[in-house]
Amino acid sequence: MQIAVPMMATYKDVFRCLLDAFETNEMRAYCEDMIEKIPSYIFDMPSSTTGKYHNATQCQPHGQVYHVIMFGTIMNHLLRLKCVMEKFPDAERRDEMRCVPIFHDALKCGEKGSQYTVFEHPLLAGKWVRETKVEHDVPAEVKERIAKMCESHSGEWTTSKRSTVVLPEPQTDEEKLCHVCDILSSRNDIDMQPPEYLRAVFAGLEAKKNGQADSLEEKKTQLIELAKQMIANGKDRDAIYAVIMEHNGGRKNPASIGDTETIDKILKGLAAI
Repeated sequence: MQIAVPMMATYKDVFRCLLDAFETNEMRAYCEDMIEKIPSYIFDMPSSTTGKYHNATQCQPHGQVYHVIMFGTIMNHLLRLKCVMEKFPDAERRDEMRCVPIFHDALKCGEKGSQYTVFEHPLLAGKWVRETKVEHDVPAEVKERIAKMCESHSGEWTTSKRSTVVLPEPQTDEEKLCHVCDILSSRNDIDMQPPEYLRAVFAGLEAKKNGQADSLEEKKTQLIELAKQMIANGKDRDAIYAVIMEHNGGRKNPASIGDTETIDKILKGLAAI
């Protein structure tokens, strides 16, 4: 299947092959919005942070993306079967399940991206689904079903010697199907080659990332020069630092600023001095 990749790639383009399988526009739009809320580290990391689990393809860079796509592909094959469609006759409920491959590991290494997989990440994903608000939102009861499917995707593997958390086992037929698809897509003796379109998407995302980095550095330089000029013109140094610290997590060094939006807020604040 040929998938067109836009010039300016976005994270939802990564999962285009899965989004195209949705049967309802409402659930597809919700899923697209949620993809843009997934921490960016997910799109670069291997699926196994130790290299001990998952297949060889998923242990490469972007391996987590490959795992999600394999999970969703297996699920879609099943959801197209007559016997499975009879079991789950409602298209919207089938689309709720289609969200799970993309959502289930959204916080695999926590909110900030730790070095290794966080055991309780299924619960973090469930909480993320319940609490995240997007433009094309869905009712709370829909989020609750999706959250529970995410929370129980580990199946019978509910405990770890590295954690006191006990994960829930799947209870409903939807939860059980999600678990089965996840397990099949994470076996080291079952592999799937990534879709070809991902090469262009990852290249586009990398170019976009580099462009944002260049823009950030330029804005930092502009901010530093402006602060120096204001101080030279007699403006209160402490007042300038106070504005920077207010918007930069208490840090007064402009070099520590991590995004252009923060710089814009600081510039607006400095204009009021």
